[in-house]
Amino acid sequence: MGLFTKAVKESQFSFDAKEEKVGEIKDYVRETLEGTPFSEKELTGILLAIEEACTNVIRHAYLYAPGGTIRLKITLTSDKAVFEIIDTGRAFDFEGSGTPDLDRYVETSRKGGLGIYLIRKIMDDVDYRARRNENRLILVKNFPKRTAARRALRGEGISIRKKFAFWMTLILTGLVFIIYFYFENRTTTALRSNFRTQMEEVATTVASQAKDEIVNEARDAEFLLMVRNFRHQNKNIAYISITDKDGEVLAHSEDISLLHSKYQLPPGIISELTTVPQQVNSGGRDILHYILPVTENGELLGHAHIGFSTANLKADIRSSRQGIFIISIISYVLALMAVTLLSNYFVKPIQKLTDGVKKIGSGDLEAKLPIDGADEFSEIARAFNEMTGKIKEAQKNIVEQERLHKEMQVAQEIQHTLLPKHFPDIEGYDIATIYRAAKDVGGDYFDFVWVDENTLGIVVADVSGKGVPGSLVMTMIRTAIRLEARGNRSAVDILSRVNDFVTEDVKKGMFITIFLVVLDSINRKISFASAGHNPMVLYRHDEEKTYFLNPRGIPLGIRLPEELTFGESLEAESIKLKKDDILVVYTDGITEAMNHRREQFGMTRFIQFIRNYSFLTPEDFVEKLNEEIIEFTEGAEQNDDITLVAIKEKVMADEYLVQRRKKLLNLVEAEGKTVKDACQEMKVSTSTYYKYKKRYELYGEEGLKNKEPRGDAMPRQLSYEERSKLLQLIRQFPEYGTTRLKKELESGDYGDIRVDEKALYEELVRLRLNTRMLRLEYSARTGKGLTEDQKELLAKESEKYQEKIARDKQEYLEKLEAASGETGNGKGKVAQFIDNLASAGIPQDEIKDMMDMFSDLEEEIDEDTALKLLERMSNRVTQIKLDMSTDKVLDQSRFHGQDLTGWKKVADDGIDLNLLDNEEETTSFTSGKPAKRLDEDEDSNHD
Repeated sequence: MGLFTKAVKESQFSFDAKEEKVGEIKDYVRETLEGTPFSEKELTGILLAIEEACTNVIRHAYLYAPGGTIRLKITLTSDKAVFEIIDTGRAFDFEGSGTPDLDRYVETSRKGGLGIYLIRKIMDDVDYRARRNENRLILVKNFPKRTAARRALRGEGISIRKKFAFWMTLILTGLVFIIYFYFENRTTTALRSNFRTQMEEVATTVASQAKDEIVNEARDAEFLLMVRNFRHQNKNIAYISITDKDGEVLAHSEDISLLHSKYQLPPGIISELTTVPQQVNSGGRDILHYILPVTENGELLGHAHIGFSTANLKADIRSSRQGIFIISIISYVLALMAVTLLSNYFVKPIQKLTDGVKKIGSGDLEAKLPIDGADEFSEIARAFNEMTGKIKEAQKNIVEQERLHKEMQVAQEIQHTLLPKHFPDIEGYDIATIYRAAKDVGGDYFDFVWVDENTLGIVVADVSGKGVPGSLVMTMIRTAIRLEARGNRSAVDILSRVNDFVTEDVKKGMFITIFLVVLDSINRKISFASAGHNPMVLYRHDEEKTYFLNPRGIPLGIRLPEELTFGESLEAESIKLKKDDILVVYTDGITEAMNHRREQFGMTRFIQFIRNYSFLTPEDFVEKLNEEIIEFTEGAEQNDDITLVAIKEKVMADEYLVQRRKKLLNLVEAEGKTVKDACQEMKVSTSTYYKYKKRYELYGEEGLKNKEPRGDAMPRQLSYEERSKLLQLIRQFPEYGTTRLKKELESGDYGDIRVDEKALYEELVRLRLNTRMLRLEYSARTGKGLTEDQKELLAKESEKYQEKIARDKQEYLEKLEAASGETGNGKGKVAQFIDNLASAGIPQDEIKDMMDMFSDLEEEIDEDTALKLLERMSNRVTQIKLDMSTDKVLDQSRFHGQDLTGWKKVADDGIDLNLLDNEEETTSFTSGKPAKRLDEDEDSNHD
């Protein structure tokens, strides 16, 4: 919004004190404030305050004397805007209104009474003056400072030096620990391995020597000398005992008394486990006991029992650990010293900047930051010195930010005040709603918005997020819809404008799904659009069929590529109701309502309920549904809001037209109005009056009827029941094409479904089953399995599909080659072209192929021609990527859920039958356009 340049501007206007005039009042305020320095957010707040003030005047000041007027006077000065709302109704004790108890409001779920509180929170000054026969409510909103930096001063935290030292110390500590444990483990493993190798070698030598002594029938003294020599030569040997094959001790290094006695194994030793060390404890020492058989030519002569002490091994391990630890500590200390020096070196300039900023922050605006050299820190210092003169103005913004913070705190408490306080009375339609808040503040929202006096907009929305952020988004959505819907019957245009209004303020990761229904009471036409919301359910009572109506669209608040507008992703549809039809718009809180057993209410139960009770009036219908949900949930707390709007036509279109024509005639004949006045009141031409007057005189009331009843706009899709039959048929016969599927559906075996071939194919496209390969894959996933013939057919179809992808890719490369022409010697331009291709997502092998083409022709043309070809080719590649990206983004309309990254795969109209899990159609390389649906070149699709 541009800066306000006029010194004073004053305007005033009078309005009828009717709620339908509130929209005109807000339009007048917005137009008057055009060109002021108010931001869009501030302007939205002002409009909300004006709406609340005017609504209070209409409902309270003129409660017992309707038909009054509201005079609105707006005065713009150089620093503020003053709004005076003047009425002649009952006075109000403004000062006695006090501050409401918000906690009490939340506990009692009270929806009204917060208007004055909200006005005071938004406006900078509020005054109420009640004089004789006149009441004035004066609202003042100060302009924001035009050159304020709008930055909040931050409190002191941990210094950069400390942060740097802390993280470097933490990293070094981790590295030292890792290095220490690595080398300690490696050294310990090596020592243990060496020790075991030595043990095995010694044990083998002892066994070999014992064999020679046994074979030579050595005397006891010779045996004893042998074992003691081994014992003394190896300090790790604790004992050696040689036994014959019967277990009699032939020699023992420690106890001579054991000679010729039966050898007793140490406790816990398994005699059969030979050549493997077994650990025992002997005399407080850890011993590894080896048992080695003594054999000669395969004959067992005896056994050698050797015990090895692990004391020396443990000592070596301790010594190595100490050495590694000392080295690690020394390295750690040296590293810390280096970190300290580096932190001082790098952080010192930042510290100087910090000290200077602290002086400025403390109020010393004359302080200057030191400028040394020409590095980045010096540039920062220069920037701060230039900004010093503006700090005073920036400080003033702190108050504004604190006020906004308090508004966020009360957003949760005022959420319920956003919901409509009464139901609109629109001619010809009955409307009823359910709204049950979850245990936490949810993101559901519904509203009724008058487009004009004969057209009503119905909004059902769901914000992905709970609590204060969701409440704030709901407030923006409500304000935006009420502003943009005025006089606008296009559901797509309304949603597009609302998206433009809120997208920049929606937090990353949040989005809003909306279903917007526009009821035209004159033409009895219902148009609607969906921004990624759950489908609207239509139940045709005379056909006993259920339709899911969900035009293509993506949620609000998603940041799209600059080249793609939100409106391009939306699609509008329209229908007309028949007798006893019912429309239901809902949020997923209904189908996801859960009992204590973690069972969900579910779509199947919901659809069955609609079938069973569609004959009820909307009021009775929603009351019965509420009872059904309460009975199912068994008192369990719900995690999501439950919201539903039910719509039925209480007077059929043809009957309504007859009533209007009779009323037109009665205005002239019975009430005595002139033809011109009567036609103006009924908003018809005078020729219409004379036409039906003549027909009434000739044919009576029959002449007021249409010659032919108005047609009903049918949904452009199969019903829920018909779709289920179609899926059942596809699971059984996936190889059937569109023509054969149509014949089978009409054969009577599946309920005699009548549908033309084009509509059936469009349904297959919507279900992502429009090719034989997709149907075969679907049947393989969800059916009883494919037959051998079907498996063979699937393999052939997959092969054909891959061949088509290869052909498209080759065609794409050939077109690139043809577009590239010849290139010159401008190596820098070629390098830039390579960068453009890489940034466009073209694989490196394809880039190499194209560069080879240029190399072959680089001597043939001049540099300027080559540059033009390169630029043309680069732009074409970028456009190709954009087209692919656009197609992909638009495909997101097939998703819904709470997390954009985790949406469930559903059919194009948003219905999840727990059947469709096939991959997205691959975008092939066809000159940058999305791959054609394979029906165009799949001859086998039709029988």
